[in-house]
Order: sequence, then C-alpha cells, then structure tokens
Amino acid sequence: MDDDINAYLSSGAIFNKISDITRVVDPLRKRVIEHKNKEVSMDGIHCFDFWGKNKVCDNCISMRAYNDNTTYVKIEYSEDKTYMITAVPHDLSDRRVVIEIIKDITSSMFFGSAENAGIEQAGVHALIDNLNRLAFSDPLTGMYNRRYIIEKLPVDLLNAVLLSKEMSIIMVDIDFFKAVNDNYGHLAGDQVLKKVAETLSDSMKRGSDWIARYGGEEFLVCMPGAGLETAKATAEYMRKSLEKSVIQFDGKEFSITASFGVYCIKSTGGEKVEDLLKHADEKLYLAKRNGRNRIEY
Repeated sequence: MDDDINAYLSSGAIFNKISDITRVVDPLRKRVIEHKNKEVSMDGIHCFDFWGKNKVCDNCISMRAYNDNTTYVKIEYSEDKTYMITAVPHDLSDRRVVIEIIKDITSSMFFGSAENAGIEQAGVHALIDNLNRLAFSDPLTGMYNRRYIIEKLPVDLLNAVLLSKEMSIIMVDIDFFKAVNDNYGHLAGDQVLKKVAETLSDSMKRGSDWIARYGGEEFLVCMPGAGLETAKATAEYMRKSLEKSVIQFDGKEFSITASFGVYCIKSTGGEKVEDLLKHADEKLYLAKRNGRNRIEY
C-alpha cells in the first residue's frame, strides 16, 4: 500500500486533480506564460485578462507572494465560474516569478454545512468581493491600505519606466491632528480622517489615480502618467478643498488643513519605490517646516 501511494504521489497525477490551469506569472509586469493542455503561450498576455475585468486585480496574491516569498491562496470568480488560486513564489537564476495554480471549484465549493451548499451564485460573488475588499481597504476610511501601496506602487513605477512616462505621488499629512484628538477626542479624530479621505478622493479627476491611507494621519496619492504641474494642481485643489471644510462633532465646529509633498519621476529607470516615498516625504517635511497648509515640490 505504501509503495502504491508513493508511486502515485511521485507520478504527479494528483496535481492534475488539483489544477485546471498552471501558469508562470511575472507579477511586476503582469505578464504570464499560461500552461493548459500542454500548450504554452507568450503572446503578451496580461495575468488579469483571465478574469475579464480589463484591469489589474486589486487583491493580487501573486504580487503578495512575490514580495513576501511565501504562498497565498484566494477565491475569485469570472462570469459564472468560481476558482481557487494558489500563488507560489519561485526563484529563477535571474529573477523571481510566481506559479499560479488555478482550479475551477464552481461545483465543488461548500460553506461548512449541507444547508449552506445551495448558496446562490450572486451571494458567492458578493462574499468574494467583500473578502477581496477587506484585504486591501482601510476599514476606517474605505481608502486603499498600506498593503495596497506595497503591492501596487512597484507595478505603476515599472510601467512608467517601460512606457517612458512620468509618474507623480503626493504625500498628505493632516496638520495638528494630535491636537484634534487631545481637544475633541479620538472619535472626532476618526471623523476627521474620514472627512479628509472623502475630500481627497472627491478631488481626483483621473481614473488612473488612486489614494491610500499611508498610516496614522498620512495619505498617499499616486498619479500614473501625471507630470509635476498636473500633480501640483491636484494637490493645490485638495489643499483648498480641505481648508474650506468644516468638521461638526458633538455640537462643536472646527476646521482642518493639511500639508502636501509632491514628487515626480521622469521615467529614467533609476529610482526605486523607496526613493519615491523618501523624496515625497522630504517634500512633506519641508511643507510642515515652512508653516503647514502648503505644498512643496
């Protein structure tokens, strides 16, 4: 019996039962070599094309596997099918790639008990969307979280270099936020964070731009393809919008402002994500030092 089991495991036959599609992914470039029915294609396929959403996956476990050098699993859907995806990092001689093992589990997925086995497809899709949203969203403000920055910013930076385009980032810090917490309480501070997030989000006019909570009272705005002048104009619009806003809490009213650090890369290919964040943070520090409620670039 043991010999039979060992022979079965060694043959790799079990792999055929847990994988419908196996593909090798470069999560930075979002490119894939897809292996299915012993056919391999490298015709410029994007890894996200499989899902039919025409955009990079927000909850990209392949990028997470790439960064953390560990295996991740998630459930995803496309049209009327539900899949389990396992992302396994693998180091080649010159770079790291990710092996994606994709299994169609539409007819074999159960939710713990026989009573739940008949969950409608729409309910399953809503559940998956919610789980994905929790993975990359800040629970207080609803903006993207720090994890999203770590996984998305390197991709946008690489695209800017490959396409010879500019890219700008804006670092935003709420002025005197500690005083808000001290004078009005932490619930008021939470309301300020939500108001700032809403105002910054409403100020973004380009579909490719995104905003994330960087930590504490700091936010990061990424503007792929935007030059310095565009980023400066956006930051100034955000600054003025915040300056005009009024916070109402527990029968009291108070105003808020924020400081902005703007940095733009010229697609030379020499800068890393850490450099972008460092330069933007330096500009933000300069705005704070020069009086707050201002933009430095």
